[in-house]
Amino acid sequence: MSALIFIIILSFLVVIHELGHYLVAKWCGVKVEEFGLGYPPRALKLGTWWGTLFSLNWIPFGGFVKMEGEDAVPGETTLSQKSLQVKSAPQRLAVILAGAAVNFMFGVLAFAVVFSTMGIPTPLKTARIGLVQPESPAATAGLPANVELVALTVGDETVSQPSVESAIQFINSHRGQNIHIATTGSCTAQGCQELVQNYTVYARTPEQTPAGQGAIGIAFESVTLQFYPWYEMPLRGTWYGLQQAVELGGDMLMALRQAVVEGFTRGQLPKELSGPVGIVHQAQVNNVFSQGWLAMLYFAGMLSVNLAIMNVLPIPALDGGRAVFILLEPVIGKKRLANWEAQIHYGGFIVLIGLILAVTARDVVRIVYGS
Repeated sequence: MSALIFIIILSFLVVIHELGHYLVAKWCGVKVEEFGLGYPPRALKLGTWWGTLFSLNWIPFGGFVKMEGEDAVPGETTLSQKSLQVKSAPQRLAVILAGAAVNFMFGVLAFAVVFSTMGIPTPLKTARIGLVQPESPAATAGLPANVELVALTVGDETVSQPSVESAIQFINSHRGQNIHIATTGSCTAQGCQELVQNYTVYARTPEQTPAGQGAIGIAFESVTLQFYPWYEMPLRGTWYGLQQAVELGGDMLMALRQAVVEGFTRGQLPKELSGPVGIVHQAQVNNVFSQGWLAMLYFAGMLSVNLAIMNVLPIPALDGGRAVFILLEPVIGKKRLANWEAQIHYGGFIVLIGLILAVTARDVVRIVYGS
């Protein structure tokens, strides 16, 4: 079921990617001969609309657009004015990059819906307890989650209104001792109850502390989900969604850069690189597909932004590689580039498919053997 959901999501993202190419091509006056749902061989002709044949194909995944003159050699006398190759460089760039633009915009839209519904993540400046480990000193003392620290006291030493950093430092400096902790009442995104509660919690020594826990067994919240008046939420959600999409794109570029560097220096596939099988497995491990529609929408937004970033990379056979050839035309010449472009894209496609197969094979081995 997880694999099926993933295929549906990815197919939808590919279709809207191709829809971006289609709409901008029509806007630029390029004839789109076919818009296919799925990949050939063709199963059914759905009809013709706006001069384009819409088809349903036997391979039920993704889609494609076929534009007039897309693979033609510049200068051919048979090219019509509706051919992609006769359009100006800015128009061809717009058509080529439109798919990635639509994927990025969908990512922003998906994030906007999620954050408008769940709340806007807002950094907390206070030390708010988000989790109390079972059977820890904090749990034994009755220290609750979802409260903020007011003061920490040991003897004559007190820290008031501590930050997360100062609270951790104070607790770690008094391991092996009882710490008197004052907290607020229960907290919400809007604030905390003014009620002051007092607890005495033993701070374990490093030898007494289980792996993965702190001295008293609590974890702090770094953000809270903030709600604003209903008429502000769509705008705030969209703005935060845009920030998230940009940040995610930047993180992906940094990860790809590191992966390329490690690949060249070590001569092996980077550990962080995953294919479709690995992505589905990680999503299943993190229960993405069982947490409701908002979690799946967020997952789809992440995939869409990743798809946009991957497509604009200057790699042969991808949209970014085709855009590079258009940008090089004033320097090298359109006809001269045309003699190399098809072979370079074909070679890039072969390398890309080989990389996907290698990564997928490694993902399968990791899942089967747990490595």
